[in-house]
Amino acid sequence: MFGFGKEPKKTAREQAREAKREIAHGQRDLEREKMTLERQEKQLVVDIKKAAKDGNQAGTKILAKQLVQIRAQKEKLMVMKVSLGGIGMQASAMAAQQTMVATMEKTTKTMVAANKQMDMSRIQKTLMEFEKQSELMSMGQEMIDDTLIDAFDDDEVEEDLVVDQVLAEIGLALHTQLADAPTQSLEAMLSQLPEAPKASPVLPSAALKQ
Repeated sequence: MFGFGKEPKKTAREQAREAKREIAHGQRDLEREKMTLERQEKQLVVDIKKAAKDGNQAGTKILAKQLVQIRAQKEKLMVMKVSLGGIGMQASAMAAQQTMVATMEKTTKTMVAANKQMDMSRIQKTLMEFEKQSELMSMGQEMIDDTLIDAFDDDEVEEDLVVDQVLAEIGLALHTQLADAPTQSLEAMLSQLPEAPKASPVLPSAALKQ
């Protein structure tokens, strides 16, 4: 009533293992029977030859019929053995299928439980927050890039001022002259620049001796 002493239900793999053991036991029995028939077959061949040699035609025919029956029985045993092997393979295949189905059932239950625990509204909120933060990060990066560009522009202005200062120090303040006399020709501006000192001519060695 309460199930005491009741054997637990065997799994598909255990059932397949038992079936294969039974099949192997049956195949061994068939193999022993086949070996017995082979011994009888050899003895009948000897008896048939002896009866034929003795001229016993009736005995020879009877023994020949027995030989035919034994050989037919051997063929049946071989067919039965092969059939048992096929049944064993089918049992293994069925056990594998049942194992696969059981695994799929467990996996499905796990997936259902996991989906029940998932809060879709929370997931949606998280995704929206992630998208928002990504946009803010992108905007911040753009601001940093703009600031760096402005800083480099200021550097270029400072570089131009330094160049103008250097040119003014060496007397080549072309930018200043262009600003003071925008209509002045280039030749006139160049004429106002200080002339470079002329180098003294090099006298030949003969003139130095004189």
